[in-house]
Amino acid sequence: MAFDLVIKNGMVVDGSGFSRYRADVAVKDGTIVEIGKIRGAAATTIDADGLFVTPGI
Repeated sequence: MAFDLVIKNGMVVDGSGFSRYRADVAVKDGTIVEIGKIRGAAATTIDADGLFVTPGI
């Protein structure tokens, strides 16, 4: 699957109350479709190393 956007190496804080974790986040058509180690191609890739990735606040 080709993604519109992949945010790589970010520290994910998902708001669930669980501990933060390092992961990639893939977006397709404005929706998060995969979280984990993303291997697919993307139109845009953002390196979020050292940054937090959170849902809209």
